[in-house]
Amino acid sequence: MGRGRRKSDFMGPEEHEKIIEAALFMSSRPLSLGELGKLIKVAAPGFVAQKVKEVQDAYERGGSSIEVAEEGGKYYMRLRQEYVNYVKDFAQAAEISKHSLRTLAYISKNEGILKSQLCKRLGSTIYKDVSELTEKGFVSQKKSGRSKAITTTPKFKSYFGQE
Repeated sequence: MGRGRRKSDFMGPEEHEKIIEAALFMSSRPLSLGELGKLIKVAAPGFVAQKVKEVQDAYERGGSSIEVAEEGGKYYMRLRQEYVNYVKDFAQAAEISKHSLRTLAYISKNEGILKSQLCKRLGSTIYKDVSELTEKGFVSQKKSGRSKAITTTPKFKSYFGQE
């Protein structure tokens, strides 16, 4: 390999699925075909979708407790529903701070609440909580007038078994 080159600069077709799998595993948010395509240096969405399908099929054939899910045209890894109750207590406490968990519960009960309304109800500490929850992929924010509407993500739904 030349100087300054990464292994991915020389990837063959057999590496595409591995790179997609690694990206889905590491990401805290769902990824689009465009984002995955950039990683494997392929612009054709049909080709990228086929590679994602191959990763999904490999997890299905292998009988894994993990699956690759799709929602709204974006892909993410999650625990299969039948295994959630066995292990959910391990991740929740470690991944989300207690204060942010309280804010997340309020957001889930008031789906689409404006950040300004959330601040009025729970106080200014929500800004730190919402930032943490967005970074970890449990909520998303969308501009709505001068504020932002906050909604839960597919990761939230799969993590807390609300499908």
